[in-house]
Amino acid sequence: MALNNYESIKLTNNWLRDNGIDPDILSDLNLQILQAQMIATNILRHHGRLLERNEAESLNNFLKASRNGKLRQKLTLTACYKVMNIGSAINRKIFKKHRQENKQG
Repeated sequence: MALNNYESIKLTNNWLRDNGIDPDILSDLNLQILQAQMIATNILRHHGRLLERNEAESLNNFLKASRNGKLRQKLTLTACYKVMNIGSAINRKIFKKHRQENKQG
């Protein structure tokens, strides 16, 4: 089944929104902000229980800033890397938990 242009754009926009990215401002964002937005959104949605309180606050503050035009302009690469580092730490926790479950089972 072939999709027409409207359907493919709709599917793309839905995927972007599901990953915490606003399709209307997609072209205005740099790559690191996009990656950090996606990481923060997915961690909060799927693995929030593994976060420390300050990590959850950092991710929420980053997402709040990335969705506000004036605050988004003030975001630095350091803020993006902080989100990405939290994402890496959560991935290590997930992998460690998965490995322990496989050893037991």
